Amino acid sequence: MSSAKIAAACALVAVSLSGCGVASKPEAGSAQAATAAKHSLADPRTRHIRCLTEDHIPYTEETLHPASAGPSGYPSIQIGKAPSGPLAEFTKTPGAAQNVQMEGKSQGALVIGAALVYPNQASDALMDRVDKCMTLGVSG
Repeated sequence: MSSAKIAAACALVAVSLSGCGVASKPEAGSAQAATAAKHSLADPRTRHIRCLTEDHIPYTEETLHPASAGPSGYPSIQIGKAPSGPLAEFTKTPGAAQNVQMEGKSQGALVIGAALVYPNQASDALMDRVDKCMTLGVSG
């Protein structure tokens, strides 16, 4: 086989493989785009709040508006009463939570997935229950 035929065959294979796995994005303003945006902005606290409620653990959640988010600007859950109850603040990703901790901006916090959990003066029994709820959906 000549080198020209081999080069043509390789080019054809490369072009056909380059189209694999391409997914089209929904058109802006369409119902599909609105649904995709809603899923990407899902509240990270939902599954944890469900667990706290099922375990009859009192909590207060902050809204997602930046002005009323937790002390460091993240959505949060105050478990029990401040300042003695644990506080869970949620970053966008687990890596962001680790970064906050490595920068020394979360002294005393436990990193559980995307959550920074400040135990404050909570009892060990309460922290065990809170830890169980905060680890829901966390892999690794």
